[in-house]
Amino acid sequence: MITTVTLNPAIDREYFVKNNTPGYHQYIYENQQINVSPGGKGLVSAIDLKYLGYSDVQNIGFVGGQQGLFFEKMVQEYKITTNYIYTEEEMRNNIYIIGKEPVTYTHYNDYTYRVESSDVERLLKRFKRSITDSDLIIISGSIPEGVSFSIYQDLISICQQKGKKVYLFASGKALNRALQESPHFVVPYFKHSNKILEEKVELLEDYIRVGKKLQEMGVKHVSIPFHGKRLIFGENKVYSISAEYFRLMNWLGAGEAYNAAFFDHMLREGFDIIETNRYAGAAALAVSEKKEVFLKSRSEIEDKLELINIKEVTL
Repeated sequence: MITTVTLNPAIDREYFVKNNTPGYHQYIYENQQINVSPGGKGLVSAIDLKYLGYSDVQNIGFVGGQQGLFFEKMVQEYKITTNYIYTEEEMRNNIYIIGKEPVTYTHYNDYTYRVESSDVERLLKRFKRSITDSDLIIISGSIPEGVSFSIYQDLISICQQKGKKVYLFASGKALNRALQESPHFVVPYFKHSNKILEEKVELLEDYIRVGKKLQEMGVKHVSIPFHGKRLIFGENKVYSISAEYFRLMNWLGAGEAYNAAFFDHMLREGFDIIETNRYAGAAALAVSEKKEVFLKSRSEIEDKLELINIKEVTL
């Protein structure tokens, strides 16, 4: 089994328009110009893994209100095992408007909903029971209002007690506290603050310094997005991964495709710092160049492998 954790999911609504013009009233008549899908970093990776052939995948997290019922129904259509704690408040929506002429990308994020402490206790108990047979656990994304920043630390502690390796994709205080449990794989998420471990990251030297600091804190494998590229930290080397040609259509789902493909390659071929990340980078590129949010097959990834460059960074 593969378990993914999405504490703060959303309903993603994408609108593809010819011109994204403020103040202009547009009608969208064609179904292919609208995508409505269940969103959340761990969940999207779960659906990708399902498409890649993994039969037993579950998603754990909070959902709420009438939208929560709609959300869970959408998730179940992908044959994902849903393991949700329901809250009273309505869950959130994310709105994406993608313009064609010129290419624009506008994102409106709902503020999160509130989760009560009793709901958190229920989730922790359910998580502990449900990961017994999990070969892989991905914990990713933001946390809802009312949930302590220690939540990821608590979840990873449960995983450590059961001898499970964790892939963590998180940001801010939740990431900082989670690092006390030394998760095996870490990808910092810092789009909103431009800070990792409370340090501002702008230049290449900043990213490298913080990546090495994460390793010193006990993380085995560190991967950091870097201005459209990605930095990979080995034992004594740092690598940069980038695409040779890049035709962006949609950022939504690219990072989640990276995470899913990373583990698909690792589970089938074993971990290799170069080839596992090359395969993951090809998956992210495949999703970024199409309207669909999800990976649909390994052939999509294989078609992009030759376009992925990985080179050692000279320090």
